[in-house]
Amino acid sequence: MNSSWLTSLYARGASRTRVGSAVNRSHCISNLRTACDRWLGAAIGLVAPPSCAACGLEDEPWGGLKSVMPHLCHTCQDAISPPNDNRCLRCGASVGPFIDARRDCIYCRGDRFHFETVIRLGIYSEALRSMCLAAKRPRSEELAAALAGFLWQREEWSLRGARAQLIVPVPHHWTESVRRTPHAPETLATVLSRRLRVKMATHILAKTRRTDKQSELPQSRRRTNLKGAFHVPRRYHSDLEGRRILLVDDVLTTGATANEVAQALLAANASSVTVTVIARALGKKSVSGPPG
Repeated sequence: MNSSWLTSLYARGASRTRVGSAVNRSHCISNLRTACDRWLGAAIGLVAPPSCAACGLEDEPWGGLKSVMPHLCHTCQDAISPPNDNRCLRCGASVGPFIDARRDCIYCRGDRFHFETVIRLGIYSEALRSMCLAAKRPRSEELAAALAGFLWQREEWSLRGARAQLIVPVPHHWTESVRRTPHAPETLATVLSRRLRVKMATHILAKTRRTDKQSELPQSRRRTNLKGAFHVPRRYHSDLEGRRILLVDDVLTTGATANEVAQALLAANASSVTVTVIARALGKKSVSGPPG
C-alpha cells in the first residue's frame, strides 16, 4: 500500500517536472525570438531607419522587425481606423445601429451580386481616401503594403473566416503594365497571401479589353462599362474547381468591378467569392437592378 502511494507520488512529481520543463523551454524560446526580433530590427533600422509609409514619421529603431516592414504610425492608424460601426455584410457599407446588416442596405438593395460578402477596412473618405489615392501613384507599393497590413490587423478574424483557398487580385489590362504604374490590388493580395498562407494567383484571371476608368464615370455607366471585360481561360478552370476565392481590390464603390470578376470566377467553376478591399466608397444609388 505504501509502495503504491510512493509510486503515485513520484509519478505526479515527474509529470509536474516534465510540464515545468516544457513551459520553461517554451518561455526561453519565446524570449530568444523576441530578443532576436528586436536586435535584427534595430540592425536593419541603422541602415534604413523605419518610418511610417503614409506620413514618413520616423519610428524608434527598437520596435522589432514589424517596425522596419511597411507600416503606419499610430497617428495615421487612428486617422483611418473605422469606428465600431454596424456594416452591411453584403456590400460593406455602414448602416444604422438598428438595421439588420445580414441582408442588404440602401446602397445594395435590388442589386444581384455574384460575390457573397465584402470585408473592408473603412469608408472611402478623408484620410483613408487620400491614402488610397496615394497608393496608386508610382513608387507607392510600400503604402499599399502598409494598408494591407493594417487591414489584416483589424479584420484578421473575418479574413480567416472566409476560409479562402485561393487569393486573386482584380487584374488590370496589359497596356497598364507598359506604363509601369503600381497595381495596388496585387500588392494588397501579396500581403494577405503571406498572412493567410494561401496561394495567390495572378495568372488565372485576365482583363480582356481596356475600359474607361470607373472613377470618371457616373454610377449608371459603371454598371455597364465592365460588362464581359474579365475572363478565365479554360485551361485554368481546373485550378478554380470547387475553390473558395478571396478577391482583392483597393476600393469598392457600386460593386460593378467585383461583381464582373466574381461572375467570371464562378463561371470557371469556383465555389464562392468573398471580396476584400481597403475602402468602401459610398455614393448615391442611381438605379436599381443588377450591377452588371
